[in-house]
Amino acid sequence: MSVHILKVVACAEKHHEYPDGERHALLVFANTDDLESALSSTPRFLTTCGWEQIELRDAKKLAIEISSIGDDALRNAAETALQQGYGIVVYANPVTDLNS
Repeated sequence: MSVHILKVVACAEKHHEYPDGERHALLVFANTDDLESALSSTPRFLTTCGWEQIELRDAKKLAIEISSIGDDALRNAAETALQQGYGIVVYANPVTDLNS
């Protein structure tokens, strides 16, 4: 297994923190066998977390050691993925530009 990072834009739907229909950028860390598994399983996981209309913008295998990630929120999400399968960072400001 290895950690993959996916750049996503999704709409909140019955999310506990964000209003329905509000679009947000997310970084999702997925601990899967390969990138293809990450690409197929992440949308299902996000749906269970209150996200719909999931648009994948980019995805790749994490190329550095998790301990070397300088940003605390990103490092914590990657560590959560190692332990629980997935870790998510949600950017608080809604996405308003459809091309963002």
